[in-house]
Amino acid sequence: MIRINTAMTLLMVLFLAGCSNGGVYVSLSNTRLDNPEVSSKPLQVNLAWSNGNRKYLMIEKIAEGDYGNEGTGFVRASITTIPGLALSVNDGAGSVLHFAAKYQFYGQYSDQSKTGNISQAITLGYEKKKTKGTSTTGIESDYGYTYDDDSSWQHNTGIYDVAWIVGYKLSPHNIIYGGPFYQWGTLKGSKNFSSGVSKNLNSNGSSIGANIAIEHRFTYGLGVGAELLYSSSNWAGYHSSDSAFNFKVDFQF
Repeated sequence: MIRINTAMTLLMVLFLAGCSNGGVYVSLSNTRLDNPEVSSKPLQVNLAWSNGNRKYLMIEKIAEGDYGNEGTGFVRASITTIPGLALSVNDGAGSVLHFAAKYQFYGQYSDQSKTGNISQAITLGYEKKKTKGTSTTGIESDYGYTYDDDSSWQHNTGIYDVAWIVGYKLSPHNIIYGGPFYQWGTLKGSKNFSSGVSKNLNSNGSSIGANIAIEHRFTYGLGVGAELLYSSSNWAGYHSSDSAFNFKVDFQF
């Protein structure tokens, strides 16, 4: 009987460990790829496609606390309004919509810059994302974990973003750039159990990091870029740090 009880306990522990992978998570962008040089001419359009990463962070005690990075793509369209100011919108996988403004306040503009040019820009952004999922949670009775309760959850996140970008023109067609960034926001949602119990998921968090990237621009407008990025995220008391490699292709009209 002791052996049977021990075996059942081990099976329950393994089962609960497996269930931890289905907990509630929050998703944060781990992709930058934003050149600090902006055109001096209004109504200049840039279209970009990126194979980037998003950070998935578990925000429940039943979970491990970290999903890690997951590759994802997005399409970004930007347009200049006045010299040095560009507005952009990103449309990414998983119902992600990101709006941003970038202002170059130092250095020669992209259509005027020469080798050795040092440029600086700041970006301000806002991202909206809707996330939902299902999970199985071990429910504790007076005698320990005795049964499981299926649940479905959903939440909306609103995340603000600010970055400082510094670039150096290596040659007429190559630039290296990077800098620090900071994200912060709130999450609002709920988790509903099949037993009829509901749980409020409202929380907040932040992420801080930095990147370094290199970009090559061909003479006919096509550009390619790659970056290395490191970030440290905290949300609802859960923490994780990650590095990522991202790549983009864009065309300057």
